[in-house]
Amino acid sequence: MPGRPSRRRTALLVGGVTVVLVAAVAIGVGVSQGGPTATSASPSPTVEAAPTPTPTPTPEAVPAPPSPEALAALPLAFYDAVIPTLLDGTDVRPENAWAVATPTAPLVALYASPAADAAPVATLSSTVPTLNLPTATAVWGSREGADGGMLLVSTPSRNATPGDGGAPAAPSATFGWVRAADVSVAAAASSVVVDTAASTLSVVGPDGVASASEAVRLGTPDDPTPSATATYMQANYVDRSIGYTQGNPIALTGAHSSLLPEYGGNSALTAIHFYPDPTGASHGCVRASAAMTAALAALPVGTAITFT
Repeated sequence: MPGRPSRRRTALLVGGVTVVLVAAVAIGVGVSQGGPTATSASPSPTVEAAPTPTPTPTPEAVPAPPSPEALAALPLAFYDAVIPTLLDGTDVRPENAWAVATPTAPLVALYASPAADAAPVATLSSTVPTLNLPTATAVWGSREGADGGMLLVSTPSRNATPGDGGAPAAPSATFGWVRAADVSVAAAASSVVVDTAASTLSVVGPDGVASASEAVRLGTPDDPTPSATATYMQANYVDRSIGYTQGNPIALTGAHSSLLPEYGGNSALTAIHFYPDPTGASHGCVRASAAMTAALAALPVGTAITFT
């Protein structure tokens, strides 16, 4: 914003105008003495051009909602599913939007692109299969458009299994686009960060300040904990049949092992849980204290989790 002119500068400007006016009077007198008096022309009225209105941008279209029959025919994105058309970190660059999206219908369409002509590739259920808990997921990006646009969210599925086609590794986490009109969105006050190099777990806010942090036990090079992965808290629950958790909450993430096709009869999904032995390594899960598992259980399902 321009600064206010000083009193000294104002005086100089006024003085300059006075000099010009005196000179003009002297010239006028000389003209009247030597010839006919000049008549001054009336100034022409100034006509201001009307401002050109700024055109209202047309919102980009979003995919049309599929019919219930079309939704039912699509593969369900759940933690044991492998859906090759889902996106991973090579397709998108997720950035924490500090928001949680909850499906507003029993099945919500997932897309591999936010384009208006994109076809759905899978569905996300409003409940977590086998656990019968409400589904919520983390938001990692957006594209503005009609009806709220499109949101990039985490999914619990894989898009490949380690060993497929001879590739020893597979992406740990996947993403899909949803219509913003198909979910409700709430702000998230916290995010979970697992630093695999430092073997620490922290609960942080948008300002980067940690409200809880501790050293944790992770996997080995043969059974690694996911790294360089963005995912979400898929569920938080207690399973007393798993004795070593001793009744403490289990935070189930949406990330899978990059090297193990399966573990314990499931698709090697990564969890954050209590373990009584404070030493040793895990099979890829994050072993945390009882206090930390309680802190995680206080966070909303769908909270973003980053494995660095």
